[in-house]
Amino acid sequence: MATSGPGATNLVTGIADAKMDSVPLVCITGQVRSSLIGTDAFQETDVFGLTLSLTKWSRLVRSIEEIPEVIAQAFHWARSGRPGPVMIDLPVDLLKATMEFKGPVKFHPHPKAADAKAEVFTDTLIALLQQAKKPVALVGAGAKLSGAVSELRSLLDCLQIPTFATVHGLGAVKQEAPYYLGMVGMHGTRAANMALHETDLLLVFGARLDDRVTGDPTRFAPDARIVHFEIDPSQLDRVRPCELAVIGDLAETIPAFHEELSRAPLPKWDAWRAIAGGQDRAELDAAGLAQPTKRFLDELFRRLPADSVIVADVGQHQMWAAQRYRSSTPRGFITSGGLGAMGFALPAAVGVQLAKPEITVLCVSGDGGFQMNIQELATVHRLGLPIKIVIVDNKYLGMVRQWQQLFYKRNYAETDLSDNPDFVEIGKAYKIHAQPLAEEALTEFPLSAETADVLDRFLKSSEPELLVFECAPEANVFPMVPAGAALSEMMLEED
Repeated sequence: MATSGPGATNLVTGIADAKMDSVPLVCITGQVRSSLIGTDAFQETDVFGLTLSLTKWSRLVRSIEEIPEVIAQAFHWARSGRPGPVMIDLPVDLLKATMEFKGPVKFHPHPKAADAKAEVFTDTLIALLQQAKKPVALVGAGAKLSGAVSELRSLLDCLQIPTFATVHGLGAVKQEAPYYLGMVGMHGTRAANMALHETDLLLVFGARLDDRVTGDPTRFAPDARIVHFEIDPSQLDRVRPCELAVIGDLAETIPAFHEELSRAPLPKWDAWRAIAGGQDRAELDAAGLAQPTKRFLDELFRRLPADSVIVADVGQHQMWAAQRYRSSTPRGFITSGGLGAMGFALPAAVGVQLAKPEITVLCVSGDGGFQMNIQELATVHRLGLPIKIVIVDNKYLGMVRQWQQLFYKRNYAETDLSDNPDFVEIGKAYKIHAQPLAEEALTEFPLSAETADVLDRFLKSSEPELLVFECAPEANVFPMVPAGAALSEMMLEED
């Protein structure tokens, strides 16, 4: 909820983020009095027009009688189909008005076209699988949003084909599954990217195949037929036409497919799975020993309770956190994926902790993004939220600096944050316990008792905590697929 004018415009970035990451969001904004609309009154903004391209549905309310049904419609459209943001703009005179109301109001949308039926797609899909030599599965956020994680896991256990996840798909596949190859895409694992490049049949479960996953779209999975399980038809054929589109809720289409699959003979793909997950494609630094920031995150993550939620901001720390995420908790990793909005993590962590007061919430941010919503430390303190906040402080806008280093001859422009404030003192000013941790502490083998105690006390505290990790200024995230390159052309280290 936001006021008119600047309050409403401040919602735009969050609305865009919700649209790209399929987050059901109901936004209610104030508006000037009905009689003043269109007169450029004080704090009048055309919020309806401003957010039209970013919302699934929006309404400028014109009468108090509309309000009950408008609210019912808003919540319906936010949650139906592919979830997303909706907007209600309410003039202040209607907010002050009164009426007799007997609720609740239920919204009944017009019937929509039927989704794919099992008998329509399963025969074709099974035939494609029977012909495939190198099938793979790509899992996106849709598997989680549909509530179909258990059904998907059962299907994958049956198929036993190499499987990988997008950033938003992390946690949907069991980490210990022998066929799971990790995260795919620009900073994905070598095994996942190579398998996706070499496959001849790609099963996509609830992923939109954006450029961070595909690399150069003209060279994406060049030999593959694509079967796309998707609830939103507008997401299909964006990279290239798919062989088979399975439109519908994954909670319905996956079980239907699995049921038919149980009656069909399939090839054994053991040899292909062995190649895709072979040692020659394993992580070069699986234990994170060569990169102290990776080891720092590993040490933090392995100390977290199983039901914890990690909320990552945007930048290098985000990709390091995604790479080191090892949990099988479907909703355990939250970040701004499609929009990549710096400043996301701290307010998002506030929301997670309010919704789940009994769990541990770990906010992982960078020194740049943290300063974009640093004022939310006041909210954390005021509400007494026991959020554990980590700042990976490399004194740069690290991801942009990495690109400038690798592709622009170290022509660093507007990325130097060497004059950062003292984050520990800022935390203390907000009455939040804060302390630094030097990178050198994570180069000791084994970890010193003193460092281990710092991490343990940080995570086990019943109060808000801030830990500032001092990262090397020119530490980089690898693997990395350069812009315009194919997934098979990833950089494994700095040339």
